[in-house]
Amino acid sequence: MMRKKLVKMIYLCAFGLSVVGCNDDFLETQPLSQASDVSVWTDLKLSEAAVLDLYQGTWAGTLTREETTDAFTDQAVFTHPGRGVDGYTEGKMSPDYGTFMDMQWMSWPQLYPFIRNANIAIAQLPENMAGFDGPTLDRLLGEAYFMRAYYYSQLMRQFGGVPLLLEPLTLDSEANNPRATFEETVNQIVADLDLAIDLLEDAPLSKARAHKITAMALKSRVLTHAASDLYEPSKASSVSTIAAYSNPELIGYTGGSQAQRWEAAKAASKALLDATTGYKLDYSAPASFEEARQNYEDIWLQGDENQDFIWGRLVEEFGFGSRTYPGGDGWSQGPGMVALYHGPNGYREWAGTTPTEALVSKYTLADGTEFNWDNPAHAAAPYDNREPRFYSTFLYDGAPWKQRTDDVVKFDKWNELQSGFYTFLDGTIVNGVDTRQGPVEDWNGSRTGYYFRKFADPRLPPSWPNNLQKIDAPYIRYTEILLNYAEASINTGDEGEARAWLNKLRFRNGLPEITAGGSELVEIYKRERDKELVNEDARFFDMKRWLEGPYSLDKQVQTVIVQGTQKPGTTVEPGDYRKDTTVWDYEYTPSEIVFENRRWQDKVYFMPIKQEEIDKDPSLIQNPGY
Repeated sequence: MMRKKLVKMIYLCAFGLSVVGCNDDFLETQPLSQASDVSVWTDLKLSEAAVLDLYQGTWAGTLTREETTDAFTDQAVFTHPGRGVDGYTEGKMSPDYGTFMDMQWMSWPQLYPFIRNANIAIAQLPENMAGFDGPTLDRLLGEAYFMRAYYYSQLMRQFGGVPLLLEPLTLDSEANNPRATFEETVNQIVADLDLAIDLLEDAPLSKARAHKITAMALKSRVLTHAASDLYEPSKASSVSTIAAYSNPELIGYTGGSQAQRWEAAKAASKALLDATTGYKLDYSAPASFEEARQNYEDIWLQGDENQDFIWGRLVEEFGFGSRTYPGGDGWSQGPGMVALYHGPNGYREWAGTTPTEALVSKYTLADGTEFNWDNPAHAAAPYDNREPRFYSTFLYDGAPWKQRTDDVVKFDKWNELQSGFYTFLDGTIVNGVDTRQGPVEDWNGSRTGYYFRKFADPRLPPSWPNNLQKIDAPYIRYTEILLNYAEASINTGDEGEARAWLNKLRFRNGLPEITAGGSELVEIYKRERDKELVNEDARFFDMKRWLEGPYSLDKQVQTVIVQGTQKPGTTVEPGDYRKDTTVWDYEYTPSEIVFENRRWQDKVYFMPIKQEEIDKDPSLIQNPGY
């Protein structure tokens, strides 16, 4: 039965994956819908198609849909209620899975089929019935090991120890697969990655397919997470649900040395840093403001063409016509719709996930000074003189942006964000075109007064669906590994090394050198990571492994109310408003909105196992708090 499922999946893959070279002649001579399990592994193209289909379970990561995982944290909020985001932010998750949104690229029910297919590939490829040459066989087998490790790492970071299915299952064996311990799960992932590193030694470098560098980078991520406080009993015992759990071996280490685990993470991260190079990390002083702003934008705008990009979904190769993005109607083309998903309503976009003031306040001034609303100078002009990444990440009141569509030009001919409310001398109040009270699709207005600029291609007009953008979805970047190395260095007492690498990153981003140590260095590191990896599936896991759940979610979302009042003696034509401090006085007021009743629940450190899975396999033990 499992093999029939595989054949069915490969058939679907063949229609969409141009990267496997499934041309018309091939499809005519060997329709995959009729291929037997033997013919799959005795045919060169079918075997490669089976391996390449394993990549489909990544979807497009954080660029898959309107909701990003940052919306489950302090950094963002999802604009439209009723889709299960509050399951995370209000701690309402339960094993019935009707209480929260299950993101498909991290989902237990959706990832295990890909793990099973990886197991089939690992079992079949060494037989080499298709007659691959040695390098090709090693590459495909290495990719199968890598993808199995990747999917297990996605599950490990959410559930802890999981069932380690390492062979193709029969129906009889599917009903009794208890969870491995957390330590066993981590060890298996690392073992698979070590095999992948060896097998992929000579594989062609690729940003879409795994090779040695990709596997080394994932090893750094896995060992960094495993060394973190969430999995260390002496630290995690402060969490109520973890302290009361009767199976601690499923959600963390029960022995061994956290210091040694940090040493392993440090070594894995340094190995990657030494094996390749990052993007513009050779500054000896802070880059200029404009260069720094462009540096950060280049990293996500250039996608796989940028050195920082190690592995992700390349829209040109995996494209919009793959199995997980069937295409054809413009509605299933996740990575091409990111600007639409998160953009301003005044551009007829949807404001799906928008930044919170909690995130915006993490961005310093250009000189590295912390932003503080209690500072009158900061509060009077909160969007002036901020660090360069701020301007590459956010759209805010007065921010320059794209040409408005023809029907919206009458409300704004200057192509600037209007997320405030403006009172003219005659008493007329104009609601900004990008507010929830504005004249264009007000239901799609931001609740926080901000929008994400990051991952929205500024070169394309807001004319979806005719101009689907082609920004690649990053899964792993060099900078993440740099940050992993800095974190491991801090935790092994090598603060000088941590500062040296953090300063490379800060100089690229136009920020001054840091000299801090101790808890101050830890705080600087964490907030650097938050800012650098916005909307890249990082904060969701970081807040958990750092035990920062209460810090992140025990507070309500804040909006910033922007009020502009026309100065006496000035002249503004009706319908001709733009941001101008010589004409308008501005007041900025941070205010809480109880859109979600955000509160942290300790059980959210781990995800619930779906009750349906436990019903099928009673050997599975549920996570704490559920």
